[in-house]
Amino acid sequence: PEEVFKRFKGVKLYEIIDIVSLEHGVTLAKTEAEHVYRAEVARLFDSELEAIEGAGALLSAITAPMCVVSNGPNNKMQHSMGKLNMLHYFPDKLFSGYDIQRWKPDPALMFHAAKAMNVNVENCILVDDSVAGAQSGIDAGMEVFYFCADPHNKPIVHPKVTTFTHLSQLPELWKARGWDITA
Repeated sequence: PEEVFKRFKGVKLYEIIDIVSLEHGVTLAKTEAEHVYRAEVARLFDSELEAIEGAGALLSAITAPMCVVSNGPNNKMQHSMGKLNMLHYFPDKLFSGYDIQRWKPDPALMFHAAKAMNVNVENCILVDDSVAGAQSGIDAGMEVFYFCADPHNKPIVHPKVTTFTHLSQLPELWKARGWDITA
């Protein structure tokens, strides 16, 4: 499980299915595998999903428009954000790779979200915890704040990337990069 998580975090599900099929010489029906996977993720979210320490306080303090951009489908975002009582921070502001059939690390998803939010992409910041997500932000020209509290996360060295390990660090890191967006 550790190796799988490290290897595939942030990767599109169908790409994972293709890789596993190829490496193990099997043919997996993608739609069937996806159904089984999504059901198991929903079950695990219901029983084990917890908010990252400080998430609620941080979201309450942010004064700028914000959204969620994910490779996962909208119903997964609604489920997880609803379970954590955070969905109200993002009314109608959930953007999925499934909306446009493009996924991180492709920056198209970031451009799509920025356009829908009516904000120029260069005036956006991205907070992400995956290499694929950080790369999509870099390629879109965004300032990226890369959450590295998870030991699986590989460091990213890039002038547009600021690494952090606790959400409480973000307001000061944002200010240091010229973004005064918390009350």
